[in-house]
Amino acid sequence: MVVASSAPSVGDTVTLKFYDAQGSGIELFADEVRSVMHGAGEYDSDTLLDPATMQHLAMHPLYEEGVPRRWQFDIPGRPVAFAVNWPTQRGFSFVVLDDGGTGFRAGGTVVFNYQAAVDAMRRLDAALAARADYHRSGEWAAAYAAARSNLSSARHARTDSDRGKYGQFALDAIHLALDTLLAEYGPQYAKSHRTDPQIGLTVDKIGTPAEWSTLARRLSGSYGWVRIVFDPGVDDEDDRKQPDPEVYRQAVETARAAGLKILGQPVDSYFANRYTTEEYLARVRAYVTAFPWIDAWEVGNEVNGCWLDRKTDDQGTCTEQEVPHEDRIINKIDQAARYVRQQRPDAMVVLTLYWQIGTDSPEWSTFNWARANLTPQIRRNIDTVLLSTWVEDAPLGLAFDQVMTTLLDEFAGKKVGLGELGYWLASTSRLYWAFDPLDVARARRELAAYYYGAALGYQRSVGGGYWWDFVDEMPTDPGLQQAVYQVTDQLTN
Repeated sequence: MVVASSAPSVGDTVTLKFYDAQGSGIELFADEVRSVMHGAGEYDSDTLLDPATMQHLAMHPLYEEGVPRRWQFDIPGRPVAFAVNWPTQRGFSFVVLDDGGTGFRAGGTVVFNYQAAVDAMRRLDAALAARADYHRSGEWAAAYAAARSNLSSARHARTDSDRGKYGQFALDAIHLALDTLLAEYGPQYAKSHRTDPQIGLTVDKIGTPAEWSTLARRLSGSYGWVRIVFDPGVDDEDDRKQPDPEVYRQAVETARAAGLKILGQPVDSYFANRYTTEEYLARVRAYVTAFPWIDAWEVGNEVNGCWLDRKTDDQGTCTEQEVPHEDRIINKIDQAARYVRQQRPDAMVVLTLYWQIGTDSPEWSTFNWARANLTPQIRRNIDTVLLSTWVEDAPLGLAFDQVMTTLLDEFAGKKVGLGELGYWLASTSRLYWAFDPLDVARARRELAAYYYGAALGYQRSVGGGYWWDFVDEMPTDPGLQQAVYQVTDQLTN
């Protein structure tokens, strides 16, 4: 149901009235709205989605119209959801307006903040109903009560200004209530349902194996996994396409001796486009042969990133030059998954997607790419599908539960989880803040605590997490260590 404003539109055009994200009830017009949506950059993120499947239907549908200048989008002959990156007090979210769940079907004028809160509240209530065994905390109850109160104030507001003001307040509270629900429920669910959770950490450099393996075991206990990135810059310094796995033997064996399970990554996404399919498979063969007892193999990393099937410039930006068809990542995944399945039928075969909708063209969006490229044959040889999440590049926030549910639906019968986490690296865009706009260390801790916990609360989820910069960041940050350990502790005690 489109919530009509005092200035109705006509036809199949939806006009959006945006109010400030601080809850002052100040209407923002076109350029001001854009500056909020852009975060710290100059990139648009507005999209149209299939409301049921999160299929990315159209990129940048908004256009300016009228005096004062407001943003509009046209309904393209089918029901659509509108989504954009937008902040709450907990940081940027991928905020989805789906007009009651079925999508916009008719034109009208909509107060963005209010409609966002109405739709987010419906999803929060659905998430709560699906978790009847959730032990509700006082923090959750307070946030939920605030969400209800502010949404009621918005619903009964006499002006669009108040509707936008209280709608934004409601959205803030809904975000906190949903985050609290998911983070608290994850360990509860994993423990009560006796799942086989992973508390994962990524080792992207050899460093001192005795030190990081001891720390990893202490933080993750009996649930500990390390994802070891086999770097071509280390095992193939001359770029002869002949890796030497022996340089990683001490790291692998030390992790194993510490009681950690291992997820091996023969090719990180950063390097994938420099290899032919045969060279890619040669790396997989070399490592599977060298370490036949590794527990799981990541046969493709961030596979829907444009940088795997396009050549990149010196800054890592995708160009229009495509890799040869025979060397596309789907061919590499297909052959690598078949090889691991044949040679190590007892090992878990893992594929990692990169979370993004609206921050690149639809062909690279997470679910579009998966549906277009992951054939039934490839899917048969994959056991687990993980998401790499860098929220400063592509926010999740309020959309996390919706994304995880869609991932489970898309990969029926497969395990799912998070395959990479991190925040505010120099190599990322740093466009969108999460949890704390000023204190990066605090934001990292809150992000880790939230996603490690929340990812556990789904049927068939392994959890995972796999903090990317574990070797560099965690040894010197007790707060970040505690964020991970507290999830382990909740699983154990």
